[in-house]
Amino acid sequence: MPADSPPKPPSTKRVRLLPWRGPVHFALLMATSAVSLTLPLLYIVALMAFMGYLAWVAWDWTHHLAFAQQLTWQDALPLGYLAGGVVTWIFMLRPLLPNPRRKGVALQITPASQPDIYELVDELCWHLRLDPVEEIWLDTTASIRTSVKDGVVGVSSGQMILNIGLPVVSVTSAREFASLLVQELAMNAGGIGTTFSHLVRELNSWFYRALMERDPWEMDMSQARKKETKFQAFIRKVTWLWMTVAKVLFAFFFVIARLVNAAALLRLQSGANAAARNLIGPEAWAALEAKIGLLDKAWSASKVEIRRGMVQNRLPENLSLLLARHVARAARESKVVPPSGASRKAAKGEEIISGLPVDAPAASQFRSFVDLSRQVTFFYYQHELGVSLLEHRMVAEEEVIHQNRREDESLIVIRRYFGGLAHPERAMCGLGGTHVTSPGQAPLKAEILLVREEMKEWASRLKMSLQEWNLAWQRRRDLEAAATLSLAGFTVSRIQFGTEDTSPESLRAEGSRQRMVMEHVETAVQAYEKRMESRFAAALGLLWWTSDSELDDALCVRKQELPQWCLVYESLASALPSFRELLTTFFAFQTLGAKFANLNDNGSFFAALQSVVPKMTNLVRQILGTLDGAMYPFTSNRVPIPMNDYLLQGKLPEPANVSMNPGSTIDTRALSAQMAATSSEVIAPFVDRFLQLYHKSYAWLAESAERTENHFLSPLSMGADVELLMPEEFAKMRETQPLRTPPVLPKKA
Repeated sequence: MPADSPPKPPSTKRVRLLPWRGPVHFALLMATSAVSLTLPLLYIVALMAFMGYLAWVAWDWTHHLAFAQQLTWQDALPLGYLAGGVVTWIFMLRPLLPNPRRKGVALQITPASQPDIYELVDELCWHLRLDPVEEIWLDTTASIRTSVKDGVVGVSSGQMILNIGLPVVSVTSAREFASLLVQELAMNAGGIGTTFSHLVRELNSWFYRALMERDPWEMDMSQARKKETKFQAFIRKVTWLWMTVAKVLFAFFFVIARLVNAAALLRLQSGANAAARNLIGPEAWAALEAKIGLLDKAWSASKVEIRRGMVQNRLPENLSLLLARHVARAARESKVVPPSGASRKAAKGEEIISGLPVDAPAASQFRSFVDLSRQVTFFYYQHELGVSLLEHRMVAEEEVIHQNRREDESLIVIRRYFGGLAHPERAMCGLGGTHVTSPGQAPLKAEILLVREEMKEWASRLKMSLQEWNLAWQRRRDLEAAATLSLAGFTVSRIQFGTEDTSPESLRAEGSRQRMVMEHVETAVQAYEKRMESRFAAALGLLWWTSDSELDDALCVRKQELPQWCLVYESLASALPSFRELLTTFFAFQTLGAKFANLNDNGSFFAALQSVVPKMTNLVRQILGTLDGAMYPFTSNRVPIPMNDYLLQGKLPEPANVSMNPGSTIDTRALSAQMAATSSEVIAPFVDRFLQLYHKSYAWLAESAERTENHFLSPLSMGADVELLMPEEFAKMRETQPLRTPPVLPKKA
């Protein structure tokens, strides 16, 4: 919270957030609870009746055997009926013995470690006429949930447990977060009906767990096993089917319970939504609902990225920041704009949240939010996914977003034209001389064919050089991020980086060595890229200097747009070396989660910010200087604008002046936090726009060159053993593998 807005003391007058609930609501909860409690008892009665029937069948069979004059083989049949009935009864008994409530992977916080959160939750509970929550846990889910301690058995105590998903915290403001807390807490509020609210929700949860959740061995019954005989597979399938059929009666009671609870739960949910709207206002609540929808989609996308990361041994270090980045990008693309504080109408609960700044992130209510989120993320990997962290490299969430782009059409086009031998963050521009005037179609076609044949000869060597270059750059990015985290006081694993210690100096020294490796391999890579640029330029020249009568309609249209795309590509390609440096620094900056900086964070955190923010800002200014004079022609009104205005849609922060006066420490921290937050809001879109426009222009030119070659010549086929599929596949080499000596350079044409 900013220093100029001290926290407001709790309100002394309760504000009614929940709509009035009369005797009808109370009677509905009582009736629902009574019916829900009766259903398990009825199921137990049904089980006892079934057991009584089996006992009667057993007695009748025994009586028949005792008094039969002559026994036949048919007299043994009831034994099979009894055995099948007993097994079925045991399977029917299983839902009444569900597994204990699964707590999941979570980190408990205490009032001593996070006083602001407990104070906020306690005040909201006071206004909702609820007892304070007993425990608060943090996890990686995209939701906020409450439950009663000890489940149905603990309903009478009313001790609530609150689970907060840190991804929710990372994408919401402080006031939005308070409204989500109110929404969940209000599900349990109801005055004298609070106990019945707890009972309805816990019984509904119990029925679901009793029917759906199973032990691992039960889940494995439906999965084929290795090296099992046909007889074993038959027994397994029959047993699984038997267990499923035995639960039909309980499933019938489960459906009845859901139908009975539906009215009460819908009423509780409606009241909870109304309470949240009353706290922040209907406009802000509508915007928040849209944001939560984006968060659910982001979590689904992140699961895919986590699976890819497990294959690549590179996992996102902070899931909360990864999801926040996804939501921010999706909000910009869908143009979701939250209502500003000035335009927002005063809500009924304005007095309650008046102490929370309008634009402050929810993470500002947590002490050391980024470190907390990293811990919870590591717990999730270790205990939820069973991943050994020593075998995986933890990387910035920004790198995960940029690295996993298999569906990006631009990268697919670039890969296809160059046979997978072009790194998407390297440029085929300015490496060698190109034709200024038309040499004629024959020389251009001959040059294309010549380079094609050469590529088949040294494609495997270029592939190896690109792998080594990319591996060194990747490791350099990791080391820069690790050095920044170490400078901020966060824990860094020495085993992951192979350095003598985890001091910032050691990590950055190793990063400098990796930069030297990149420069060493650069000469070999550029020599090959020079020849591929010759083919690239020849194909585009063939398109430009050929008359329209010899081209098809699609190529004629591309010929008209060729100068504009060439100017965009050449201008961005000239700034690409500086942009790669920006990416390296920006990934390190993102690992800090500077947007969520809090004045309670330690001084080392702000020292780390001061080490990367000025460098990052200077690199952006350097890129803008390189692009000075370049124009962006693809505006809606077809009037070109400066490229810098398109890429940087905001103002870069000015460097914070560090005062030597010890009494101004708080002011310096506030300025540093503000500068870092501004950098995050301005530079992140700049990086996205630059990379997207560069790849788009690169792909447009590559596709134009490909279509031109296909029009005049035959398509090129490099073979599956040569092609590199996507950027992440450059990283498949083991990081323990020593770098090879750069191969021999190709001969000049």
